[in-house]
Amino acid sequence: MKNKLAIILIAGLAPMGWSAGLENLRAPQLADIKAGEVTQLAPAIFQQPELVKLDMCVLSEMKNNKCYFKCESGAIAIEPAVRPDFSGGEPAGPCLPYITRQIKVSGPAAEKYVTSNQLDDLLKDPSPEVRKAAVRSAKNQIQNGYTQDRVLTIFKNRNERLDIRVEAARTLSYSPGNYRVQDELKGLLKYVGHEPQDLRVITYKALWSAAPVNSSIQDFLIDAVKNSEKDQAARRAAIWALFSVSNYSGPKDVLVNVLRSANEDEATRIEAIKSLYSGLTSQYRAVDLMKELVRDIREKRPVRLAALKALSGASNDSSVQSFLEDIVRNERDQDLRAAAVDAMSPDMTSLREFFHLPYKLEHGFIVSPIEAE
Repeated sequence: MKNKLAIILIAGLAPMGWSAGLENLRAPQLADIKAGEVTQLAPAIFQQPELVKLDMCVLSEMKNNKCYFKCESGAIAIEPAVRPDFSGGEPAGPCLPYITRQIKVSGPAAEKYVTSNQLDDLLKDPSPEVRKAAVRSAKNQIQNGYTQDRVLTIFKNRNERLDIRVEAARTLSYSPGNYRVQDELKGLLKYVGHEPQDLRVITYKALWSAAPVNSSIQDFLIDAVKNSEKDQAARRAAIWALFSVSNYSGPKDVLVNVLRSANEDEATRIEAIKSLYSGLTSQYRAVDLMKELVRDIREKRPVRLAALKALSGASNDSSVQSFLEDIVRNERDQDLRAAAVDAMSPDMTSLREFFHLPYKLEHGFIVSPIEAE
């Protein structure tokens, strides 16, 4: 009993991070095994001799057509810059804002992780609170095929408690490079009316991390925003998920069209502003649109305030600084003036909360924005 309690406490302290394009470490399958051989073979199949950790790397600079990333492990990762996308009339960002890689964990550092065998038992525990904690702790082992199977089973099980299924969707977002996971997430979303709204919302958001590494996920989310998704809360979740690729012309154009449409409600347009923020520095037309929204006195006030906050993403641009200074001098609305002051010298804590941005904690872990959803 003491050992189980210790494992549960560890599960609640699982570090936050996410992965991209990692290999699926699928366990060998049992096939044509005689009854008497199962006991002998099972330890070899489910044994996990070494553990892995997801190492989050944030872009630090671009030099000589290469992207340099500083990783939370202390390593420096170097990737080639992506080819600019001129199809929208302006280049996309040549470097992704972050990447992840898988590194091995051994020695004393591995002791704080739940093993795959322990995790398997906890994911089947009769206590729903223990299963929920186990699903949270599965983030660091979601590349393991057997762990992935268990989490997917919980995610799809309509007899499971809803909040545990929601937690499973959140955990599956930490395996964005796995096509099987992507297909299961998309599969649930296609059956409109059969799943609770809360689960569909978090499932859309779970696709955010796959969008930069799989263009078909971008297409899926774009189609949901433009055509297929009729539930407004779920559609806003698809808009939310597009923030990670808002520097690409296709997703950017969809978000801009949502923002320009007079038929969209206030909450949806504000969500589009939030998702445009991440790519604002490379999207000049989006910057101009934010200025238009701020200037338009017919525009709803919350939308104008959100657009002002978004301009902080391009505050290094001299024309944006001049625009913000003009708002401070001449705007009569005191809240708008205050928002312009904040945008000129932004507070990153409030920005990352408002624009659902990833961020790094003092001890080095990177917090995925889906953790706050």
